[in-house]
Parts: sequence; C-alpha cells; structure tokens
Amino acid sequence: MAEFVFDAQNPLNCPICLNLLKDPVTTSCGHNFCIMCIKRCWDEDASMRRAYSCPTCRTIFNQRPDLSRNTVLAEIVDGMKREVPAGLGDVKCDVCKGRKLKAIKSCLFCMASYCQTHIQPHYESEAFKKHKLVNTSSNLQQQICPQHHKALEVYCYTDQKCICVVCLVGQHSGHKTVSAAAEMTKKQEELKIKHRDFVQKTNNIHMEIQQFKTAVVSHKHSAQAAVANSDRIFSELICSIQKRQAEMREMIRAQEKKEVQNAENHIQKLEQELSNLKTGKCKLEPLLHTDDYIYFFQNYTYCSTLYPFTTSPWNVNDLLTFENVEKSVSELKSQLDKFCEEHIGKISQKVADVQILQNVFKSYPQRTPVLILEDVELDEEIDMSLIHFLNLKRS
Repeated sequence: MAEFVFDAQNPLNCPICLNLLKDPVTTSCGHNFCIMCIKRCWDEDASMRRAYSCPTCRTIFNQRPDLSRNTVLAEIVDGMKREVPAGLGDVKCDVCKGRKLKAIKSCLFCMASYCQTHIQPHYESEAFKKHKLVNTSSNLQQQICPQHHKALEVYCYTDQKCICVVCLVGQHSGHKTVSAAAEMTKKQEELKIKHRDFVQKTNNIHMEIQQFKTAVVSHKHSAQAAVANSDRIFSELICSIQKRQAEMREMIRAQEKKEVQNAENHIQKLEQELSNLKTGKCKLEPLLHTDDYIYFFQNYTYCSTLYPFTTSPWNVNDLLTFENVEKSVSELKSQLDKFCEEHIGKISQKVADVQILQNVFKSYPQRTPVLILEDVELDEEIDMSLIHFLNLKRS
C-alpha cells in the first residue's frame, strides 16, 4: 500500500517523513515520530556534535532521550492501514480528509457517501434513523426526484418508472404503484430465470464449439484418407489401362505378323508356280512351231503331262486394314468417358454430402445445440465407385 501524503491537520502523520506514522514513538515533550525517523535525526545531531532537540518544538535535551512506543497511536494507525483506500473508479468518502477511503454506503437524505468509519453514526444515532442508505453511487442525483428532492422509492406500473412519495399523491394519483424495492426483488427473480437460461445456452454453445472442433479434426483426417485412397485407386486404374494398351498393341502386332507371314508364304508359292509355268511354256513353244514330226512325237508325251495349276486359289480379303479395330477402341473410349462422367457425378454428390454443419433451424433464438456429422464415409464411397470403374475392363 502506498504511504499517505502529509496533512498538517492530521496528527497521525510523521513531521519528519510526512507519511503516516510507522512504529510511532513519543518524546518527553509530547510529540510523535516514526521510530526510525527520530533515531536518524538524533544520530545526525550526535555526528555533528549538536545538542539533541525535538524536530517539532525545538526543545533541547541535555542527553539523548529514551523513546517509548505509543501503543494507542500504533493501534489507530494499524486500523487505518487496514481500511481500503478509494481506488480508480471507486466512490470516495465525502467526509475523509487527506486520504480518501472507499465509500461503502450513500445516503439519499444527506446526498453524501461514507466509508466504514464515517457511516457508523447513521447506524448508531437516532438522528439518522430516517435517512435512506443505498449502495454507493457516483451520481446520487439520479436517485432523487428532481422536482421534490425526495428518494425515488416507489415504482409506477402505469408510467413504468420510479417516483417519490410526493409524486404518488400528485401527478401519479390513481396509478398502479408498488414499492420500488419489492418490484426490484420481483424483477430480479425474473432476471434470475433469464440468467439461468443464458448460462445454460452459454454452456451449450461451449459444448457445441468443442464438438465442432472435434468434428473439424475428424473431417480433415477423413478427407486426407479419402484423397490418399483416391490417388491409389486412380493409379491402379491408370496402370490397368496402360496394361490393356500394351495388350492391345501386342495383339495388333501379332495379328500383323501372322497375316504378313501367311501372305508372304503364299506369294512365294505363287512365284514358284509362275516359274514352273514359264518353264512349261518354254517347252511347249518348240512343239507348236516344229515341222519335224519325229522330234514332235519324241517330246509330246512329256509335254502333255504338264499341268498349269499346282496351288489352291486365294483372294485378297476385304478386311485388309485395322480401321474396325480403331473404331472399337474409339467406342471403348466413349463408353469410358460416359462411365466416368456418370460416376464422377455420383462421387461429387457423395463428397458434397459429407457435411459438418446442418442448417436444422432457420432462426437462432429457436436453435438448440445440434451437431450432426453426416454418417457418410467419403473414402469408402469413393473407393467403391472407383473400384466399379476399375472393373469395367472385365465387362
């Protein structure tokens, strides 16, 4: 606690340090000092070889006086230290001088506020029995009727305001009135119920906030797991398509190799047959132009046995190109695109269905703490749709 500023009229302040007496002692001349203050003063007199004197009345002492503790002053000072000084925003006692103590009551009759000490006459003296004591107020004028300067201790139901007893028999005559204190007690009971509602709603909202925080963490974890599973399944899907692409490439190349080999073998046979035909033709031509019948009949028997066709006839197939294969692959792509659009739309809806907050009530005053986390497992729904899409290759 801060020490108190010196007040010349306050005998409880030390004349040397100008603060409230601390361990007060009394000199033989009757003046009071802090024990440490007077000792320092006389120590200085001794060091400078001066006569000991009273700092207040300058009384000279032949020798250094003995000091005696002033028990009464010490108790008074200790009691004052225990009193609460007025702080920032507190109502100050109007009677205290110098140091202002915190007021505990205000009097509507005196239009003043009092500390614990100065309020005692209002409790003990018959002269103050009719005074109206209220809780401390920095503006007592608000509790006084500005017209009659009486306490506003009556509540008028008709005009919904506090009035004094003079107003009651005057301009408020015939109005429904009641004691302001009784009406305040009644209204406070109503406010207690409302206060309980506020406390309950506050607790519910705190609980709801905690539930939402927990739901947000769970929602994030679920989304992270769904992303990881989706990436894994799409990677498997890409690998599966790439595998089918390789199989399709090998299938086309194998068919190409097979058919080219068959065609080349047939061409080789045809070329051999062509060579044989040319040889036979060369052997027949001399017989067609000879006049020597002996030469003719000697070679006729051999030439007549020659046969021009030795291989089976083949025609070139109309399905010479892989255009139909390209069309089938294009159809597969179209079907996959359509399938993807359909199932991605379903997956998007499943994603949108995963909600932390549901708008159950439209107006806040009617709301109750509701937290519903949609029972939709995002990762499972996406997994099933993607697995179905992955299995399309089997159909």
